[in-house]
Amino acid sequence: MKSPIKHPNSHATSLSYLKNIVPKGSTVWSYLFFSGELEFNLAESGRFICAHTDRYVIYEFWQCAMNDTNLIYEILNTEQFETFKNEKIFHILQESWPKYKDAYIRSAMFFMLNRYSESGLISSGTFNESNFNPIALSHLKKFKPNNFHLEIMPPFDSIDIEKISPDAGFLLFPLGKFNYNLFESGKSKGFEDSSVHHDALFEKLSKVDRKWIVLYKKHPKVIHTYEKFNVTMINKYGNKVAKIQDCEDIIVTNF
Repeated sequence: MKSPIKHPNSHATSLSYLKNIVPKGSTVWSYLFFSGELEFNLAESGRFICAHTDRYVIYEFWQCAMNDTNLIYEILNTEQFETFKNEKIFHILQESWPKYKDAYIRSAMFFMLNRYSESGLISSGTFNESNFNPIALSHLKKFKPNNFHLEIMPPFDSIDIEKISPDAGFLLFPLGKFNYNLFESGKSKGFEDSSVHHDALFEKLSKVDRKWIVLYKKHPKVIHTYEKFNVTMINKYGNKVAKIQDCEDIIVTNF
C-alpha cells in the first residue's frame, strides 16, 4: 500500500529485503514511525505491525487518518485550504500549524505541508508544488491499513529495549541519516522531529538478544560501528551490493 505521506529519508528501497528476512505471520514492533512506507507494506503482506512514535503530532495525524480519512480529504478541498496553498503562507504555517484547535484541521495541514515541503518534513523545507497532486490525494482517500497498530511512546532515547514485550518478534529501527550528535544542545527541532543518540542506541542493541533490524542511509561510520553484526548494503534498485559507494541503504541485523 502506498503511503500518502512522503518520507524525508525513505527506506523504501529496503522493503523487498525486509520481506525476505521477516517471515509472514511475524510481529514487528517499529520505532520512529513517520510515513509508514515500510510498515504499511509489511502489514499488507501478512506481517503484524505495532508502530511507535514519540511525537504526538505524528501520532495524531495517523489516528485521524485511520478514523476518518475522508474528513481530512474534504478539508483539504475546501476554499479555506485553497488560500493556504502558496509559498508565503506555507512558511508561516510551518511555524504555527499545531496551534490550530481542531485535530482534523491540524491533520490536513500535516498532509499539505508534507506534500509541499521539498524535504518531506512538516515544519521545515522549501516550497515545491509538484508533490501536492491528485495522485497524492487519491492515496490519502484510499488509506485503510490492515494488521497495523500505532502507539505513542516516551522520548525515543529513553527506550529500554530489554523491557519491550516478548510479543515483538522483530524490532525495526528505520533511522535515516546517521549523524555524530554534535552540537545537539540548543539545536532547533521541528514539531515532528525525534532525537536519536546513535551511539547510545548501538550500546543498547549490543546487549540484547531480541531480533532487531536497523536501517540507515549509507554512511561509513555505520559499517564500522556495526561490524560485528550482519551488515547488508542495498542499492536504489533493492539489490545487494558489495561496495558502500554503490549502496542506498544499510541494513544491520543481529540474526
